[in-house]
Amino acid sequence: MTPRAALDRALAALEREAPQPVGRGRRALERALGWTARTRWPEVAWQFSPLADGVPVELVWRPGRPGLFWTAEPAAPEWSGARCLTRALALLRSIDGGLPCGLRSAARDVLAHVDEPWPVWAAGRHDARGDASKLYVLCRRVPPGAERAAPLLRADDRPMMLGLAHDGGREFYWARPTRIAGDLWRLCADREIEPLARALDAALADWTGGGFDDESGSRLGLSLALDAASRVIALAVFMRVSAAGGADCVRRRLLACGGDANPALAQLWADGHLRPLLLTLGATRAGTATAIGLRIV
Repeated sequence: MTPRAALDRALAALEREAPQPVGRGRRALERALGWTARTRWPEVAWQFSPLADGVPVELVWRPGRPGLFWTAEPAAPEWSGARCLTRALALLRSIDGGLPCGLRSAARDVLAHVDEPWPVWAAGRHDARGDASKLYVLCRRVPPGAERAAPLLRADDRPMMLGLAHDGGREFYWARPTRIAGDLWRLCADREIEPLARALDAALADWTGGGFDDESGSRLGLSLALDAASRVIALAVFMRVSAAGGADCVRRRLLACGGDANPALAQLWADGHLRPLLLTLGATRAGTATAIGLRIV
């Protein structure tokens, strides 16, 4: 089966769960991946991307939220980063009106300091609430507008990416190579972040057997989401499923914590048609939620 056919199989399964939202999402994703039929490099179109171990699209399962959630390469592999950004911004406009002017400028400023060949991704979120988009740009330093995150980083942490949304929100992502004593204290030094950090520490311990300070724990990715006024919205951690008991354990737990309401991707995963990428635990004032990225096989 070709990658395109494998993607269509997954989308058809999702559409049976939530026909209207997934129908809208399929159309948006078709636009996003339209370049795959026109690229001058068709031989690498479905294997070049760092997004999902080569595949230019990641599907995201959000237990308890039927719909279609995707992230994709917005342009052909032969295109420059600046050209990819222009197309990504156009894609976002077609989904929810796109980014405000200030965030478009922020994306261009971040891109100017990135050397990677494919530094821009577009994302769509389609469910009963409506349609939303997000732009991701790789970055290797804390960018302007995300300074609130700077005190949270250790010296050996690695800045990774900036996410930008239609409502003016920003999300800054970084990688942490180890967990060490004092990591929770660092997160709790910001009083607005402290309750989210403590809730996330408890969730991390529940899923992996140890919290932020567990020096035997595996490496993590982290992110801090801010609204347009730089108020904290969410704190999240990202990990491989091996850190949380393995693929079968994670899938069972996600089904048990709401995923039985939208199990299509779980079934494709169990049947070997999807492969797990990163498990996300995210804390907001409303509580802690889970999600997992999946790669088509």
